[in-house]
Amino acid sequence: MTKAKILIIDDEEDIRESLSDILKDEGYEVVVAENAATAKKIKSNIRFDLILLDIWMPDCDGISLLKQWAKDKEISCPVIMMSGHGTIDTAIEATKIGAFDFLEKPISLQKLLKTISLALKKSIHIDKLGISFITDIESPTIKVLRERLKDLKKEGLIVIGGKEGNFLNICIEFLLGNNFSVFDPKNKLDSHLINKIQEKGKTALLIKCLSDLSNVESSELRAVIKLLINKKIKVIIVDENIESLRNLVGDEWIFDDHYFKIPIDNDMDMISEFSNLILNYYLSNNINIGYKEFDTSALNLMRLESNFLKIDELDQFILNLIQNVEAETITAEDLNFSVATVLSNDKKIEYITPKLSNDLYKLSLKDARDQFEKYYFEFHIKSKLSITELSKKSGVERTHLYRKLKKLNISTK
Repeated sequence: MTKAKILIIDDEEDIRESLSDILKDEGYEVVVAENAATAKKIKSNIRFDLILLDIWMPDCDGISLLKQWAKDKEISCPVIMMSGHGTIDTAIEATKIGAFDFLEKPISLQKLLKTISLALKKSIHIDKLGISFITDIESPTIKVLRERLKDLKKEGLIVIGGKEGNFLNICIEFLLGNNFSVFDPKNKLDSHLINKIQEKGKTALLIKCLSDLSNVESSELRAVIKLLINKKIKVIIVDENIESLRNLVGDEWIFDDHYFKIPIDNDMDMISEFSNLILNYYLSNNINIGYKEFDTSALNLMRLESNFLKIDELDQFILNLIQNVEAETITAEDLNFSVATVLSNDKKIEYITPKLSNDLYKLSLKDARDQFEKYYFEFHIKSKLSITELSKKSGVERTHLYRKLKKLNISTK
């Protein structure tokens, strides 16, 4: 992962070298300047993510240099001021000009690293999940996804089951680039579409929310689709409602040869894998985030949240965690969600997914494990998972599972 570039400006050689060694050990890329003139020259050629600027320097003091940068609108990254003779007035003046913070020398290692981390975090602009999530990641799951999309790319008709959102747009971009027209439900779905699409120089038609086209007969829809395909115009149909797709599109073979379901589908065990994939994607593609990871407790708890079966909701949740969790390790306590909704026999059941409190960590490891297992098994029992299915999902043999449920006072009825 690319690390942040830091410019250190200080006239004292020992301080420059000391700070440089510390920050390089932390993985940052460091450039040093002994005075304002050198700093200006370096800064004009290199884009920095953070600047450490000493106030008292012989040729031009740090406050004056900061004022000049502010006047010229050249403060493009956080600036942290440093001084061994600073006053409160100096610190206030620096922050008014645009400095992120003020550090008094001698600077403690802990204070230095914490301030830099906070400054970089404030300046983070996180690029959303993009097409490289599909094209570049080499995990087995993404490879299977990529190959499926490559196969569909060759087809004249593609049917996608899923909710509109960022991940759906990524899949469409992979399949078509931007070489498509979006069907307007106000228009007629007829042969005149061909001329309109060709006039725009497009070679594909995207139909969203097919279930909204209540005025279109399934036979008429199939006829138009065949006509478009014969004219070498690719058709992509998108709808979250699988039954609407079946009723309107009609032929069952479409769902064997042309159908694609947005992950994670209804496999809650995939939530943990996609959580790590999404987190690592953001770490690899966004400078200054730093290292982060999920611990097992967080992944286990996220795996119980049915809302995360929608990949865009999981993506947004992880994005919020990155922006709000200071620590490198994201734990169950950081998740801070409480209500899960599960579907059973077409009925929604609200189930309280407890936010693990600090009290859990005061328990022995055995008692804490028992408490989490109770949450885990209660969730799946309430979602109407059979004992056979629960045994398979949890990896606990059936006879042992019955004993465990009895010990945890969980009713299977």
